[in-house]
Amino acid sequence: MTQPKVPQTNHNTEARKDLAPQSIKTDRTPSSHQNAMSLLEHLDELRVRLIRSSLAILICFGLAIVFAGPVINFLKAPLIAALPTNAKELHFMGPMDLFNLYIKIGVLGGIILASPFYLYQFWRFFEPALYSQEKKYILPFSFISIALFLAGVIFCFVFIVPLSMDYLMGLSVDFADITPTININDYFSLLILMTVGFGVMFETPLILVLLALLDLISSKALTSNRSYVFVGILIFAAIFTPPDPISQIGLSIPLVFMFEIAVFIIKMIEKKRLSQQASL
Repeated sequence: MTQPKVPQTNHNTEARKDLAPQSIKTDRTPSSHQNAMSLLEHLDELRVRLIRSSLAILICFGLAIVFAGPVINFLKAPLIAALPTNAKELHFMGPMDLFNLYIKIGVLGGIILASPFYLYQFWRFFEPALYSQEKKYILPFSFISIALFLAGVIFCFVFIVPLSMDYLMGLSVDFADITPTININDYFSLLILMTVGFGVMFETPLILVLLALLDLISSKALTSNRSYVFVGILIFAAIFTPPDPISQIGLSIPLVFMFEIAVFIIKMIEKKRLSQQASL
């Protein structure tokens, strides 16, 4: 006779169920949607914020060109003060040079004057990626980011540019028969690189804090790689400043100081998270 089949437990199936990944609850909830934003929604939001920022820069670009004359007279002052008494004039070398100068003034004005708007758009774009209790930092971060950028620009123009021009023009003191003939376009190209570079580099602490809020870096990783960070600061300082030690040191020292402040803030954030997790 045929023996009746006895149902057998599929241990492999049960084992697979035990090994199946469980859903992980997270605090990351979007600021304006009930469900997490999709990739296309993120890209669409990025497009909108880029368009808004570009329009703000274009408007400020036009305003800067309208007032280009007084702006040029104001911005050339550090170089004029550093030139020898017998060579207090700037020159242009070609028919397009003055036109290019106006374009550079528009670019510089657009970047600086529109910075409050596009920096605010930058921080709002990252808002959905933050924990719900951390979204309140967006507005303060926006104001601090604007203040740091403008502080970097002002610090560069008021302190670093005059020192750099004095140092570079002073190299001609030993040559009585050499008179500097400065192309005004060359000066403003260097000025844009330095001022915008300082403004961007002064954003370093907030960028590090943002990466920490996104769980991309930790204070331990930053402190253990401090020496590499300092080398990177020196490299960036060499890129955004003329090849003179004064301007490079003038950018490196504030960046090292702000890096240490960022590490301290990140440690405070990590402690706060641990205390919140322990209370749950």
